[in-house]
Amino acid sequence: MSTELPRYEIKIPCPPQQLAAVEAWVRLHPAHWRVSFPPRQVNNIYFDTIDCQSLNDNLGGTGERDKLRLRWYGPHLETVRGAQMERKHKEGRVGWKEFWFFDGTLDLTALTWAELVERLRAAANKQAALWLGQFPEPVLINCYQRAYYVSADGTMRLTIDSDLRAYNQRLAVRPNLRRPAPLSERTVIELKAEPAAARRLSDALASFPLRPDRHSKYVQGLLAGPDFDGVDLP
Repeated sequence: MSTELPRYEIKIPCPPQQLAAVEAWVRLHPAHWRVSFPPRQVNNIYFDTIDCQSLNDNLGGTGERDKLRLRWYGPHLETVRGAQMERKHKEGRVGWKEFWFFDGTLDLTALTWAELVERLRAAANKQAALWLGQFPEPVLINCYQRAYYVSADGTMRLTIDSDLRAYNQRLAVRPNLRRPAPLSERTVIELKAEPAAARRLSDALASFPLRPDRHSKYVQGLLAGPDFDGVDLP
């Protein structure tokens, strides 16, 4: 079990026609952003309660929110390998995560959701088992391409997420990887810094070509599913 330090997390949705301006800002900004890690695909399974507590807390603007996901990396969405379960806590724009590392392999094409959750429960430590008890329902799978940057002084991180795909699971007995949700094309930029570097983050945002806004890939993917037809996306 591991815990990440709290940090400010500022999200900036970017329409496709504005991406070139954002990329130019990254290249020319005085923070001298540099690539910190090779681009890769990020894959997630999100868990929630039967009545979607995490979703409703986000839509209601609740100040303190929790979210549970199983995350792994690489081009193979159908195979969970080298994963970590993340319990993400958020208070306003400050967030932090607790991790449990799952060293097994799960084939999403061969398991029902009940079998998959049971495999996770059997491997989980006490804390991760408690998380699964609080958020027992697999409700969404998503994936996207992520590019990683860090400022020259190491105080700020920046990620650019693109090519988002989402698959609603609320009506599925087995993992649904065939019917993606109809999402609008959008790139998401996120700037992150520990509270001690809040002034540096504020200065960087002042020159950013787009304005920060609330954005959750989890919420966007879930509300685009068939059982939320007619609900307006935030």
